[in-house]
Amino acid sequence: MSGSGYYASPPALPPARPVRRGRRRLFFVAMLLLTLVACDVLARGYLMLVLPYGSLETLIERQQSAATGAAVSEGASEVIHPYLGWVHNPQLSRAEEMDGREVQTNSLGFRDDGEAVRRRSADVFLLGICGGSVAWNFSWEAESTLRQLLSELPQLQGRRLQIVRLALPGYKQPQQLMALNYVLSLGGEFDAVLNIDGFNDGALSILENARQKTSIAYPRSWHARSLVMTDPRISAEAWRLLTLRAERQQLGRRALQSPLRWLALYQLWWHLRDEESRAELSRLGMQISQSNSGSFLHHGPLPEKESTEEQAVAAAELWIRSSQQMQAVCRGLGIPYLHVLQPNQYVPDSKPFTEYELERCLADGQELQSVTSAAYAELRAAGARAKDRGLAFSDQTGVFSGVTDTLYVDPWCHFNRLGNELLAKAVAGELAKVLAEQR
Repeated sequence: MSGSGYYASPPALPPARPVRRGRRRLFFVAMLLLTLVACDVLARGYLMLVLPYGSLETLIERQQSAATGAAVSEGASEVIHPYLGWVHNPQLSRAEEMDGREVQTNSLGFRDDGEAVRRRSADVFLLGICGGSVAWNFSWEAESTLRQLLSELPQLQGRRLQIVRLALPGYKQPQQLMALNYVLSLGGEFDAVLNIDGFNDGALSILENARQKTSIAYPRSWHARSLVMTDPRISAEAWRLLTLRAERQQLGRRALQSPLRWLALYQLWWHLRDEESRAELSRLGMQISQSNSGSFLHHGPLPEKESTEEQAVAAAELWIRSSQQMQAVCRGLGIPYLHVLQPNQYVPDSKPFTEYELERCLADGQELQSVTSAAYAELRAAGARAKDRGLAFSDQTGVFSGVTDTLYVDPWCHFNRLGNELLAKAVAGELAKVLAEQR
């Protein structure tokens, strides 16, 4: 009102609470995002330390394998075979790179770049290679060396060397004998057969079979591999095992479909869950294996020999008889055959070790060394006796005796490319003699 000295007060400002509340929310979201980013960085750093090559791709590959069922348990890509013990399942096995080539599993379950059943021809020399992991690695890493050295032989003039791989990691006699007979019975043909073995047949027959009350004539660790075949007395435990495998497979499928799969934090969560599942599978497998103790289904006829020395003799006799049968089969078909006893670091004075080999390629405990040494002594003696009786046998345990370079890569008898090439040079010379005798 004019002249009254009265002034109206200005309108009250709206409360600032909503603005402050909005800022708080924004601050909370920002801090949450920063925390997630920090946790994701930490998770990525941890995974880089524990994963091969430090890559999330490794986890995604594991998830793919688990989702398809190929890796829901140890050996899931293997399948029980009615004659060979086991082979790889071509429906589950993933391709792997070997010597610059993509290696698939062929229709018979062997890891090769071609089929196992092939026919002779005028322009190809078919060399079958039998054995375990050493023979399989040799077939790839020594192939070019073998091709170069053998191409000079009269039998290979105008012909290309083609290797047919009947070797699989873990094989031991009589699996090599059975594999050869199986492929021959299906119509396979060979110009020569090379069998390289020894460690699995001797040392592992004792450590992984006889010591577990499993027949040494059965495939390696048959009591563990045969868990997929259920003894009706332990159906409940077997059902739990299948359930765990199914849960692990489902976990892998969900991980592949999750929109969070590219976050390291999510992958760490999956990794920990998967490791827990693997540990539980391992524990249950051990429990079932112990429950199966004495089961004929999983152990076969009980070993009669108790001492390491007796077991080594029995393993060597089985090994050399199997080789003699392989030669008899080959000879009946006019196929040259050569048996090679593979090198091993536990054979006394067989190689001067490098610092790397001393640190990385010798077992910590004495058991593996002592058992392998005892087994190889019997293998060498059995091979020498059989050679005197006509077996085409070559003891290559001393092939590295003058080599000061690093050759071995682990405590389990495997060696690198240089080792395979050196062995190939020795084997090529022995194979040339065998081929010359059967011309």
